[in-house]
Order: sequence, then structure tokens, then C-alpha cells
Amino acid sequence: MTKFTKKALLKHLAKSDKEDIIREVLVLFDKFKNVKEFYTAELTNSANPLLERYKKKITEAYSSANPKERRTNLNVNKLIKEFKKVGIYEHELADLMLHRVECGVAAFNRNNKRSATFYNCIANSFEDAITIISADNSMDEFRLRINKILKTSVAGKFEMQTRMQKMVKD
Repeated sequence: MTKFTKKALLKHLAKSDKEDIIREVLVLFDKFKNVKEFYTAELTNSANPLLERYKKKITEAYSSANPKERRTNLNVNKLIKEFKKVGIYEHELADLMLHRVECGVAAFNRNNKRSATFYNCIANSFEDAITIISADNSMDEFRLRINKILKTSVAGKFEMQTRMQKMVKD
């Protein structure tokens, strides 16, 4: 099977007329949920419904009174991995990762008897989000949330706040 490239797609689109392209987009819209979600997010002024759905799932994972840390971390890692496959914009991935950090910080503020692994998962997500935000040059968009995370992470053990502050300064 020959690999179909972006160049081949552009060639196909260039020789297609407008009506054919519209028909193809409509077929994709009807057939693939991701395409429908993409256009919903792109053409409406509302937040991306896919992003909001993943945020809700992460909130639920951290909101139980006494979550099993290992299962919570595995589930949330799986959600982020899934979102990477279907998400389109890097700033949305950074937004989701910051949301995970916010939920994790809230969880250890409710109960600071958490393992080092729990804190490391939160710190790693924060570091990944900062890396994406820096590469995307969108620090201004996220600065208030980052500062709030740093401020509320004071209750964390394992020098959480210090580690996170260092990540922002690097």
C-alpha cells in the first residue's frame, strides 16, 4: 500500500473543484466524530467541547474523597494521552495539563498524606505544561493560572512549590 502524503492530498485538492471539496468535508463531518468536534470548536465562540469533556473526567478522577493514587494517576495519564491523539492545538493540551495540576494540588490540599509518586505526577504534568506553553509562546495566556497553582501548592510536601517555581524560572 502506497503511503498517502500531505503533498499528494494538496495535489488532489488543487485539481478538485470547490463543490467536490465541500462534499468531501461534509462526508468527513458526518462520518468522523473528531472532525465534527473540530469544526464545532473552530466555528463557534464556545470552548472546545472535547477539551471540556476531558477536563470534567480529570476533575472527577481527583474529586473522590479517598482516591486510589495509582489508579487515579494511571487514569489521568491515559486521558491526557488520548487527548494528545485527538486534540488539535498545543495550547489546549497545555490547558488540560494545567487543569490536571490544579486538580492534583486541590487533592493534596484536601489530604496531604499523599505518596511521592502522586506529587511527582503532578510536578511532571506541570513541567510538561510549562514546556508546551513556552514553546507555544503563550505564557501570558496562562500566567495567572500558573501563579495561582504556585501559590496554592504551598501545602504540598516534597518541596512541591519550590520545584514548581524552579520550572517556571528555567
